[in-house]
Amino acid sequence: MLVTLTVLAGWMPCVQAADNAELAALLGRALSANPRVLAARHQVEQALDRHEELLGFFDPRLYAAGGKAERSRGVPGGSGWTALTTNAHEVMAGIEVPVRPGAYLSAGAAERFLFDGGDYDHLYQTLLGVRLRVPLWRDRGFAQHDLARARALADYNGAVSDLITVMQTVRREVEKAYIDAYATLASQEVSKRALERFQVLLDQARELSRLKVVPAYQVFPTEMEIALRLEEEEQARQVHVNSLIALQKTIGDGQPVALAYGPEHLVEIATGLGDLLPVDTDDALQRRGSFLRLLNHIEAARAELALALDDRQPDLSLNAALTVRGESADQPLGWRSHRDDELLGGEVVVVWERPLQYRAVDSRVSRLRGRVAELKEHLQTERTALLAEVQSAMEAYTSLSGRLRLLEQAKDAARQTVSAEDERFRLGEGTSRNALDAQKDLTTVLNRQASAAAAILRALADYHYAAGYADVAAP
Repeated sequence: MLVTLTVLAGWMPCVQAADNAELAALLGRALSANPRVLAARHQVEQALDRHEELLGFFDPRLYAAGGKAERSRGVPGGSGWTALTTNAHEVMAGIEVPVRPGAYLSAGAAERFLFDGGDYDHLYQTLLGVRLRVPLWRDRGFAQHDLARARALADYNGAVSDLITVMQTVRREVEKAYIDAYATLASQEVSKRALERFQVLLDQARELSRLKVVPAYQVFPTEMEIALRLEEEEQARQVHVNSLIALQKTIGDGQPVALAYGPEHLVEIATGLGDLLPVDTDDALQRRGSFLRLLNHIEAARAELALALDDRQPDLSLNAALTVRGESADQPLGWRSHRDDELLGGEVVVVWERPLQYRAVDSRVSRLRGRVAELKEHLQTERTALLAEVQSAMEAYTSLSGRLRLLEQAKDAARQTVSAEDERFRLGEGTSRNALDAQKDLTTVLNRQASAAAAILRALADYHYAAGYADVAAP
């Protein structure tokens, strides 16, 4: 399951980009080098380590103790340390191992030097034993460990969902920065072509003025427009350079970006698009990293809630032990019985424990139930937001597609107007201002066409993002 989620996180954002090799390459660079993506991947690795860390619960635990006790008495109802044997020097060591399905097995050995025993001056005593403790109520079957693992797994899945969210966000940002780069390239090209047309018109105006076909003042508006178009072209060039820098920043690998296609790229793509397909809301939500993250938060909160409910149960455990004890009056490690005739011993004990009040646990249960209810409301918010995003993107896409068709018609009419006004100016029937206005109208139409094409593709990027980048053919 863990590997599957990781593979999913690396694959999902790459869907739909394969039809544009240049964009696919830029996305590949971003997903492999963008610092936000890399940071999210490290978070996934940390979450996996936290999940694996809990397996240390089954690591054997060693213990050892040594000391001297005189008139020692155990405290009834105490927990933790068990008192040493009274009137003795003692050294002990052992090991405890949790074993499935839900018990703690320990084995140990002790060597004692008893003194002031009443019927002996001194006595060496060797003790070997095993003990089995089985929780019967709270933490039954290692419930605490299993619930902690469930919470850690939810945290891991949440980190994967965060990675998916980051990758989807980076993809949309790269796509939009890519569109902006081509939009500014188209704007720069429009300014360049406009300057060339104005230069031709200026040459015509000067020649016609020299031939006395038009007055000399007809040249002045054209010269002014040339200066303005030079400034406009420089501005468009700078904007395009900045858009490439922004695309490089969005990718995040620090490498320069060079566009492979010409300035007509966006218009060619936009005019070849078809209608958008309806989006299944439930399927789209299951692909959205932000929605998956909320589901993972709910899983984690429910695991914590189950842990808190388990903490409300009393501790009840069954304890059983078997011991072998040997004694010697002369040396350690004796295997005879001096005080009685029995080497073997054992015990079976049931231990019950609970707090007098559950104020902390009850507060935690109430808080976690409120947390689950809160997260469910966030799920509804996410659903509402997705519906709005899809509707907005589809509406913008449909409207812009119609506008693009109208702008194509306007472009043809503007070019015809430019040709007509140029002809009238050459014949002395029109003014340079009329010809300039026709040129400016054509420039405006071309800029609006490029802007509309870019807006269509931005709406398409928003549509795919809202749909969670489903594995369907692009329109």
